[in-house]
Amino acid sequence: MSNSDPARPLDPHRVHAETGIQQFDVFIAGSGPIGATYARLLVDRGFSVCMVDIGDLQDAAHPAAHHKNEIRFRKDIDAFVRVIQGALSTVSIPTSSTNLPTLDPSAFGGRNQGASASIYHGRNPRQDIQKNLAAEAVTRCVGGMATHWTCATPEFHRDVERPRIFEDRERDDKEWELLYEAARGLIGTSDKEFDRSIRHNVVLNALKGVKDYEARGVKALPLACHRIGEKGDGPYVRWHSAENVYGGPEFFKKVPEPGKGVFRLLDNTRCTKLIPKPGGASVVDIGLVEVQDLLAVMDQKDKVDFVINAKAFVIASGAMGTPQILANSGFGGMRDQIDDKNVLIPNLGKYITEQPMAFCQIVLRQELVNDVTSRNHPDWWQERVRDHRKRFPNDPVPIPFLDPEPQVTIPFSPEFPWHTQIHRDAFSYGEAGPLVDPRVVVDLRFFGKQKPDVNNRIIFEDEVDDAYGMPQPTFEYVPDEESARLSSRMMKDMTDVANVLGGYLPGSNPQFMTPGLALHLGGTTRLGRESEKAESVADYNSLVWNTKNLYVAGNGVIPTAFASNPTLTSMALAIRSAASLMEYLSSSEGKKGSSGTRPATSPTKAEELKWLVDKSNKNYPKHKELRELDNVVLTHPVHA
Repeated sequence: MSNSDPARPLDPHRVHAETGIQQFDVFIAGSGPIGATYARLLVDRGFSVCMVDIGDLQDAAHPAAHHKNEIRFRKDIDAFVRVIQGALSTVSIPTSSTNLPTLDPSAFGGRNQGASASIYHGRNPRQDIQKNLAAEAVTRCVGGMATHWTCATPEFHRDVERPRIFEDRERDDKEWELLYEAARGLIGTSDKEFDRSIRHNVVLNALKGVKDYEARGVKALPLACHRIGEKGDGPYVRWHSAENVYGGPEFFKKVPEPGKGVFRLLDNTRCTKLIPKPGGASVVDIGLVEVQDLLAVMDQKDKVDFVINAKAFVIASGAMGTPQILANSGFGGMRDQIDDKNVLIPNLGKYITEQPMAFCQIVLRQELVNDVTSRNHPDWWQERVRDHRKRFPNDPVPIPFLDPEPQVTIPFSPEFPWHTQIHRDAFSYGEAGPLVDPRVVVDLRFFGKQKPDVNNRIIFEDEVDDAYGMPQPTFEYVPDEESARLSSRMMKDMTDVANVLGGYLPGSNPQFMTPGLALHLGGTTRLGRESEKAESVADYNSLVWNTKNLYVAGNGVIPTAFASNPTLTSMALAIRSAASLMEYLSSSEGKKGSSGTRPATSPTKAEELKWLVDKSNKNYPKHKELRELDNVVLTHPVHA
C-alpha cells in the first residue's frame, strides 16, 4: 500500500536530478535475471534505464553474484542450505488462534477462548490451509533467486510445456530456436562442465546401463556455469547468476561507456504502484511509478514516497511480486475485484500453476563405488583415483575429495511428463548431515506439472498487508485429478531410478514435498495470443492488454503447464519483449514519448540478437572473463 497523501503530489525521485534525465526510457522493477535481461539489452543499445529492488547492493561483494561461489560453500555444500533458507520469505502463513488452553490466565488471551487470529508480520488470517501453497516463497535481494538457484536451464518440451507464440508451427519453432539460443548465450548454459567428474559418470553410466533410461535420453543436466582453473578442468565451477546477465560489475558504473545508456539501480527501494496518465482513455498509458525509499522509512524521514517518470514500465518482480504491484495499482486481483470484469487486468493472479515435487536421497550401491577403481575407465579417471589412494591410503572411498558432483537428468517427455534432477546440490532442505560421506550421496528431485485452472488463483487482500506494506497474497489452489495421477506415477519412476543407484539415506526416504517448494510458480501474469485475450494478462510481446507501455516479465508470464525449470524460457520471453520494446523506443513514436510497439504477431529480428547467438561476435557474452578471481573486495561502482 502507499503511505503517500493522495491529495498531495509526490516529489520526483532524486535519481532524476542526479542523472539529469527527466524521463527515463524504461523503468524496471526487479533485479533478478529477468529484469537484468531487459536492462542488458536496453542499456547496451543506448537506452536509459532506472531499476529498483527491495534488496541491498551490499548483500554480496559483487552486485547480483551467486553466493554459492564463495569458498566456504564450495568446501561445505550443506552449509549453503542455511543461506537459501535465510534468503526465502514464505508468501502466505495461516494464522493460528490465540486459544492456548494451558496459557497463564493472566496473560493476554489467557481467558479469551474466542479470540480471533493474530495478525503479525504478514501472517494471513484469510488463508485456507487446504488451499495454500505453504512452501511458496520469495527472495528479496539484488539478483533475486539467482543468487542461490541451482542454475538448471533446460528448454521446455516443444509439444507439452512450451508456450505457442505463433499458431503456425514452423514460425513458432524458428522463433523459439532463436530465443533459446540467445538466452543460453546470455546466461551461459553448458552441458559439458561435469564431463570429467567421476561421480557424474558413475551415475550417468549406471542409468545408461538400463535400457529404458537410455531410450528416454538420460544425459547431463544443462547448467548455467563454467569450470574454472588454469586449464579449465579444475574441481570447481563458477555458478552463473544475474551478475552474468548484466555482464559484471562494470555495468553498474555511473558513467556509461560510449554508446551505452545510463543505468541506475536503486536498492532498498520498493515499487509501490503504477500511476496512469489522466484522461480515462480505453488504452491505458502509464505515466509514473510510485516507489518507497525503505531506508528513509527506517530513518523515520518525512518524505519516503517518490515518483519516477519513464516512457515504458517493466514489472519483473517475480511471479508473486509482479501481480502484487499490479493489484496495488488498482488494476485487478484484489479481493473486492475477484469477479470484476471492468478492471484493467481481470485475469490477474488467475490460472496459476505449480510443480508437485518428489524427493529422496540415496547412498550409492557398493558395486558402483567399487567399480570406481576399475581399469576400464579413461586415463584422467584412473589418474585421479590413483593419486587419491596414494595420498589417503586409509580412505575407504576411492573417490577424490574434490571430485565434482553428479548433474544428470532424464528429460521430460509426453510419456513421462516430469522433469528430473539426479544430482547433489544445496536446497532449502536435503542436507546429508555428518553421518554419511557426501561423496556417495545422490539427490533425486522429480518435478511434476499442473494444468492451468481459472479457479487456482492468488487473491490480494484489502485489509491485510505483508511485511513490506503491500497487499497480502492468499492462495486458492487445489491440484486436479490428472496432476494427482501423474504425481503418483512420477513417484514410482523416481523410486525405480533410485533403486538402480543405491539405497535410501535414512531420513530422506521417498516423499512428496510441501506444495510450493519447487519455487516455480507460473501463470500469475500469463501471456496469450489475440484469440486467448479473455484468459490472459498480456500479449507475446509481454505488453499488458489494453495498455500502451506496461510490460510484465518472469516465470509468471508462462501460460502453460510446465515441469522443467522455467528460467531459460522466462529469459527467452524477456528477450523477445525487450527486442520489441527497443524497436518502439527507436521509432519516431518512442522518441516523442508516445507509446506503442510492433505487433505481437511479428517474429523477433535475428539481427537484433546476433551478438547473443554468434560466438565470433566481439560482444558475445564472455562468462569466463566476467571478472578475475581475487581477494579484493570491490567497491560497488553504483556507490562510487
